[in-house]
Amino acid sequence: MPDILEGGLDIVFVGINPGTFSAQAGHYYAQPTNRFWRLLYKSGCVPLSLSPEDDWKLPRFGIGLTDVVKRVTSGAHQLSKSELKRGGEVLFRKVCFYQPRIVCFNGLTAYSMMHGQEKGPGVKTQKINHSHVFVIPSTSARNAQYTENRLLSYFTQLLKFRDDSH
Repeated sequence: MPDILEGGLDIVFVGINPGTFSAQAGHYYAQPTNRFWRLLYKSGCVPLSLSPEDDWKLPRFGIGLTDVVKRVTSGAHQLSKSELKRGGEVLFRKVCFYQPRIVCFNGLTAYSMMHGQEKGPGVKTQKINHSHVFVIPSTSARNAQYTENRLLSYFTQLLKFRDDSH
């Protein structure tokens, strides 16, 4: 799946890697049970309801999408440590090149695989180059421990952090 990136974005969401369903659809977060698109709208990150087929429109709203690893799998457990390490290096170069204000990891696992630690969701003290780091719990329906309302609170915090960090 190609990145949806350009210079000067406010937020770049980073997933671990494309899932099989999304790759077949050719769009990010295409699995109907994934809560990403609903939460993006409900939180106010975008002013209108979008679907996975609208992923290419996100830069209009200051948002981009990418993954740590580009290899398609049915689950992140199929990725090797070396793939994740290489993917992290590529992600670092992308962040340095595009310079988004905020890099938001969609999933505690994506963040901890990159940074070797997991201290919960929210804003992080370290930066990637000059970009702030924020972590939201995975929007996948597999992440049942986080209700949609609880996930919405993290999206709302992300939006507030974006607005406050201007």
